[in-house]
Amino acid sequence: MKLKNKLYLSELALLSVAFIWGGGFIVVKNSLEALSPLWLMALRFILAAVFLAVIFYKKLKLIDKGSIIAGAVCGIFIYLAFVLQTVGIKYTTASKNALLTATYVVFTPFIFWFFGKKKPKATQIAAAFLCFAGIALLMFDGSFGSVNKGDLLTIMCGLVFAIHISLLGIYSKKHDPIVLTIIQMAACAVIGLAMAVAFDSPPEKINGQTWMSIVYLGVLSTSFAYLVQTVAQKYTPPSHTSLIMSLECVIGSVLSIIIFKDVFTPLMWAGGALTFGSILLSQYTNSKEEESIKEKLVLSDLSRN
Repeated sequence: MKLKNKLYLSELALLSVAFIWGGGFIVVKNSLEALSPLWLMALRFILAAVFLAVIFYKKLKLIDKGSIIAGAVCGIFIYLAFVLQTVGIKYTTASKNALLTATYVVFTPFIFWFFGKKKPKATQIAAAFLCFAGIALLMFDGSFGSVNKGDLLTIMCGLVFAIHISLLGIYSKKHDPIVLTIIQMAACAVIGLAMAVAFDSPPEKINGQTWMSIVYLGVLSTSFAYLVQTVAQKYTPPSHTSLIMSLECVIGSVLSIIIFKDVFTPLMWAGGALTFGSILLSQYTNSKEEESIKEKLVLSDLSRN
């Protein structure tokens, strides 16, 4: 297949992932009517871990002590991030949850600065100021002294996702990324089940629609989406990937406004625009410096096929 066709197919695949993740905010919001956040998380990650282990069973032999420790540490942070996101969406709108979750893109350079001593660029600092201005407008409900609990939890979710991404960037250089992903999902499944059993009553009955939601979140939104992203990024430059994936928050917000009739005031629209603008600016800055190297590697790889 020609390079141009592979690029188009990869970008189309990434766009489908953005839609899946954007739709995930709607699915989570609906699922919380039948399941508690802890049990929803437990079932989601159990399904995701089993699915990935079955698909990549040959990779299981590569698991060693180092990858277990690295995957478990990353798993703890990704579980905490998803808990904050899932509980947060219970107390805020799905549209705001989608936009505020995506702030991890802006937080990540600063968290990586802490871990890797790599100072953020001027544009990343500017993106942070834009982001915080957008957050302030999104959270404004008549008084800046009044903070919505769901919004605050979702911002914390974005911060924890940034920590997870920074740690994963360090560990993925030392361990197989697919092995790390399997261990992360397994760690989330174990932690999730333990937390659900310890702090919540098991659901008495799960109807068919709720099971479909769990399958969507576990298989499509978690396992399938990460698989597609991994394969597609072989042919798609980082700047294209990041910009396409950032559409997740916009898709989630638009779907929420359409389905749940979320009310957005003019100030909230402005806040959403500033937040999304900061995400685009930060994504572009993060990936632009890697784009030429990535494209050379892709062309070199394709020339051998």
